Amino acid sequence: DEGYSIDVVVNFQGAEVGVEVDGPSHFFGRDPSGPTLLKRRQLRKLGGWKLCSVPYWEWDEVWSDAPRRQQYLLQLLRRTLEA
Repeated sequence: DEGYSIDVVVNFQGAEVGVEVDGPSHFFGRDPSGPTLLKRRQLRKLGGWKLCSVPYWEWDEVWSDAPRRQQYLLQLLRRTLEA
């Protein structure tokens, strides 16, 4: 295989959404790195993907609480489809 991979593909409200779980290597501070931005741009523009990112610091805030995790992911997916 060549090209990019997507961490998880979710069927949400009838649409396929790519979910990228982005750890510290994807950022400079809290800003996405150049390679991360390029990957997102190419997947969206050339691949036609609806794509959302789960930054590690946001996941760290909700990972230990299942209802908060679920709410976080639902909100993220909804925002992605609205964009």
